Amino acid sequence: MRSNGDADTSAMADAPIGLTARSLPAQLAERLQDAILAGRLPPGVRLKELSLAQEHAVSRATVREALILLEKSRFVERIPRFGARVATPITQDVLQLFEVRGALLGVAAAQCAGANRTDVVRDLGRIVNQMHSHTHRDADPFRFAELSIAAQHLLLRASGNRYLIEIYEQLASLGSWHIVRSRALSFVEEHRRIESLQDWTAVLRALDAGQQDAAERAARMVLTHSALGVSAQLAAGGEDVAPAAP
Repeated sequence: MRSNGDADTSAMADAPIGLTARSLPAQLAERLQDAILAGRLPPGVRLKELSLAQEHAVSRATVREALILLEKSRFVERIPRFGARVATPITQDVLQLFEVRGALLGVAAAQCAGANRTDVVRDLGRIVNQMHSHTHRDADPFRFAELSIAAQHLLLRASGNRYLIEIYEQLASLGSWHIVRSRALSFVEEHRRIESLQDWTAVLRALDAGQQDAAERAARMVLTHSALGVSAQLAAGGEDVAPAAP
């Protein structure tokens, strides 16, 4: 029983508004990130503090903090004697990002194969069947990308290793990865969708056979081939530039 002097906190389960309300820099960072992903702020464009402050009716300090947030997530880069600009996807960075994600996905696939997860085989089989319908020339690359991501998340969740999931998602928050996903760069070409379908089919067969090594190799290959496809698209689109000098 609560005494008369006790405060009633039953209606205060939520954190104080002051601790949950998003700051102006965070809101501005999100708005700028959306503009970057939508292509309204293209790679390499300069981000001037004064112009952004006037456009969004905020202080230059707010703009500065927002740019720092975007720099941490690799959407923005700072160049000495130039200032901030929208980051440009660099092939080397993209390849390294895919390499790490491929290693994590390989571990997840191996764990699933070792656990003989028939439910994972069933669910992955359904996704692979859907992929079959999205490999033709006029197929939507974004839909195929969604299926590939769903397959990845399936393996990660089924692995039972929460650190795999956390690290995988942290990598997904980086600017380079957002740009790759927002343009479905891995699956623009028909042959890339066919190749990815073959890779996922190999993963499925390894899981069904309970072959851990084969499952890990096949899962790594999914992202290895995707990385090569993205690199080709970046080069063809003229977006691949050398990193700025430190």
